[in-house]
Amino acid sequence: MPDHFRAPRAFRLTLLTSRTFAVKSLPLLFAAIIVVAGSGCIGVSAKPAGSTAALGSPAAIKKCRAVRPAEDGAIDDLEDGDNQITKIGGRNGYWWSAADPNGSKIEMQTTEPGAGSEMSMRMTGKTAAGKPEDGTWGVQLGINFVNEGLFYDASKYAGIAFKAKVSPESGRQMRFKIGDINTHKDANVCKACWNHFGKDITLTPEWKEYQVTFSAAQQEPGWGDPRPSAITPSKLIALNWQVGPGQNYDVFIDDVTFLDCE
Repeated sequence: MPDHFRAPRAFRLTLLTSRTFAVKSLPLLFAAIIVVAGSGCIGVSAKPAGSTAALGSPAAIKKCRAVRPAEDGAIDDLEDGDNQITKIGGRNGYWWSAADPNGSKIEMQTTEPGAGSEMSMRMTGKTAAGKPEDGTWGVQLGINFVNEGLFYDASKYAGIAFKAKVSPESGRQMRFKIGDINTHKDANVCKACWNHFGKDITLTPEWKEYQVTFSAAQQEPGWGDPRPSAITPSKLIALNWQVGPGQNYDVFIDDVTFLDCE
């Protein structure tokens, strides 16, 4: 299944602070729960791993001894309380959510508090027990970088950072993923898609910043076709936070930003 939704759809985004925003139809995605039927999945592919060369070759990746938030790198700090990311640097995409077709549930809301601020994005629910190869891959909260077109050129940046926490009773394991030309199905390159470059994350009940540099991001082992040597920052499509099967979860995300070298 795709990790963004293209059909126009009107929806309403309800804040936990009792404020409700009416949101116009979006040409790329909608932020309600997306439950996709069928046998496809994000967590794993039925096709075997391969070594086919990708049409999108990895561009030069910016490597740094130390990183900091980029001056124009803000992706979203959630302070405006809506589901569109910060419109800067050619970015104008939206937040979205998705769930597997086997009973996993997700609710996505902007809420109080944030990480030292007023607002954050909250994802809460329960994922069905099962195996990714059977179509039970869990849920995702995500962002598309652009509202029109497909690719976003992030080659001047070194990676992505965000702040996150969980409620005390929540599961704590998730994977942060960055979809690019070689792993996202919409790019028409991959044969076994959705094995995005990323990093496994263990969250805590306290706010903490997590940094994922492009040079350190990796695909999951054992599946996916192609399996390029590195991510292609010049042709990014989306990023997402995925919770796997069999978990109760209550996760807060804030201050998503691109990184640059110090």
